[in-house]
Amino acid sequence: MMTTETTTTTTYEIAPATLHAMLDQVLIGCARDDSRPVLTGVKATIADGTLTLASADGFQLWVLSTPCQGADAIAILDASTLKGSLPALKAAIKAAGKYDADRATVTLTLGDHASIDTGAARIALLQVQGTFPNYSQLIPTLESYATDAGCHIALNGGYLSKIAGAAAKYGDSDILRMRTTTPKSPMRLDWKAESWTAIAVVMPMFVDWNTAPAPAPERASDWIANHPEIAHANSRAGVCESCIESAIEDNGATPDIARDACIEFGSDLSDHNCDAREDGTNCACTGHNY
Repeated sequence: MMTTETTTTTTYEIAPATLHAMLDQVLIGCARDDSRPVLTGVKATIADGTLTLASADGFQLWVLSTPCQGADAIAILDASTLKGSLPALKAAIKAAGKYDADRATVTLTLGDHASIDTGAARIALLQVQGTFPNYSQLIPTLESYATDAGCHIALNGGYLSKIAGAAAKYGDSDILRMRTTTPKSPMRLDWKAESWTAIAVVMPMFVDWNTAPAPAPERASDWIANHPEIAHANSRAGVCESCIESAIEDNGATPDIARDACIEFGSDLSDHNCDAREDGTNCACTGHNY
């Protein structure tokens, strides 16, 4: 890769296929709202012979890197203009492969001004002002993962599917390596291609795996079937099933007081539509005679 320095900008030559693939992936991690404007951009860094693109939205982090020799530079590039550059990069890939074999690179400019020049088109890139989070400290080190440790972790399925899709589309072997240590630890996901590497970090959802789900409330009809001695008590000719069901489901009665439903839950029984009892006797509800 070649580099040209000026007083305010630095240009880099990079393969269009590499830049397209990296942008197509890193844009997934950008924030979609303006609550933290800096996260609506992609941080592009040239340092130590490496181009690194990073994005984050507070719940996920994407970091992609590729060798790129040249002077150090940093810029936070607006996601929307980067996304707009993808069709031009795709055209440059096609041109380099079929129509213009001598032009195998595009020019990325970073500094006071930022742009991508494919030869056929030059896309000016807007920059986002602000301080991008120090994401390097958020990435768990490989040494922090025990090879024989096991645990459960809850993740946002949408994030995970996008990461897996990127690894399958751009990875060199369809392999996505996933590492975590505890249910409260970030999950690190790594994949790579021939010319670049990628890391994604997804924050867990802190699900308590030891808490059993709450049992479903017992249906009134099931409770009646299991408590015939109450549902069909001899005193007061018993309480009809309709009133017991109303007491449990509509008024929140506990089963042990359900037989007193018609007494405990109001004297105005005009809304009780009691069914006739099979034995022909009266319902315990006042005024309900059959």
